[in-house]
Amino acid sequence: MKALRKAVIMADNVNFYDSNIVDYVYGDKRLAHLRAITDMYPIRINSANIAEELQNLSEIEVIFTTWGMLKLTSQQIEQMPKLKAVFCASGSVNYFAKEFFKKGISIVNAVEANAIPVAEFCLAQILLSCKNFYQNSRQCEKGPWQQSQITVGNGVYGETIALIGLGAVSKKLIELLKPFNLKIIACCDYHDNTAEEAKKLGIDEFVTLEQAFSRAYVVSNHLADKENNKKIIGKFLFNSMRQGATFINTGRGAQVNEDDMVDVFETRKDLTALLDVQYPEPPALGNPLYALENIHMTSHIAGSANDEVKRLADFVIADFQRWSREEALLYSVEPASLAWRA
Repeated sequence: MKALRKAVIMADNVNFYDSNIVDYVYGDKRLAHLRAITDMYPIRINSANIAEELQNLSEIEVIFTTWGMLKLTSQQIEQMPKLKAVFCASGSVNYFAKEFFKKGISIVNAVEANAIPVAEFCLAQILLSCKNFYQNSRQCEKGPWQQSQITVGNGVYGETIALIGLGAVSKKLIELLKPFNLKIIACCDYHDNTAEEAKKLGIDEFVTLEQAFSRAYVVSNHLADKENNKKIIGKFLFNSMRQGATFINTGRGAQVNEDDMVDVFETRKDLTALLDVQYPEPPALGNPLYALENIHMTSHIAGSANDEVKRLADFVIADFQRWSREEALLYSVEPASLAWRA
């Protein structure tokens, strides 16, 4: 019988969950499963105990982690000479991955799993936005209305949707949008913007950022959280939006020049913004975003939460089992992708 892989759980807790992050993501059932299929080190490693415990980890082959993975130094990684793979049940790995890649250690993450609820969230908002649901609802809530004087959107059939960025979320969203008769345009700076590539990705056309905002009835932002994307969406783009258009942001708040957005949305009452992310989160008391009735905010709920986080664990555990059987990994991170990943 083949020996079980020697594994360890490694993560600091993070400040946006009340419970321990490992328990939250993996849960009792999946942690028990991991203990059954690995030779699991009995102590969880974090920043507080790593210096003391590293001397005991020389036989470790696999790390399981999630949000809060430690950013290990080259010297710390060298103390685990048999380490071959890190399985991370979360999205971004950029902040810790480079030192592992230098040692030839594989990294698997759950970005594909985390993309699913974000894409589902955006699908719902896109379909509602095509009906101009949010503006219509505001008008209805003010009292009895005359149908001829109330806003009704263009509807889903044949409308144009723009996706900003073509990462995992956009690709899942394209899949979900397939049953609907929509034209999907997209802008992206790391794909060959050719008709052949567009067809391969399932979109109708590559466009510039300016064309995306001026042509689409709904613009959905999915840019990676990179320094060069900060405040890339500003006044000119918002001003260019079509009558009754909607801007959805599940990317990052810092990618929007919020002062510009407020200026435009104060005068363009026909526009709607649906902001699941802001900068900072939450906006400070007195921020005009709270006062504008055509701007709707949610508390960064699009990504995996509660029941949905278990899917992150399921994805990396399944890939670990493939790895153990020496099968191809489905969710491994390519080192070159760190240049454009969030």
